[in-house]
Amino acid sequence: MSTTKKFYELQDLILAKVSLEKVKLHIEERKDRTIFKWVRKELTGFFRKFSNMESFRDLVNNINKGLEEENYELILENVKRSLDIISDEIEKYYQDLQKMQ
Repeated sequence: MSTTKKFYELQDLILAKVSLEKVKLHIEERKDRTIFKWVRKELTGFFRKFSNMESFRDLVNNINKGLEEENYELILENVKRSLDIISDEIEKYYQDLQKMQ
């Protein structure tokens, strides 16, 4: 994979992480007053990019289920798990890019 392609994929991961972090903070602060419509809108890019990836498919489905049921705990749990995976992937991309230089 070229350096440019890796950089763009890293950028997508970072943008997804920012959206997930915003949602996590929002849910932790508001709990049962969470605005589920805003959460869905904020995660649209994450859903589009990661819903077909095997490591995220169940997480995306569970987040959507939480949104439909207005279950902030289910959303928060799966957002945190997604963040863990994305953080690991970001670290791998950084290491790969450093090796390519």
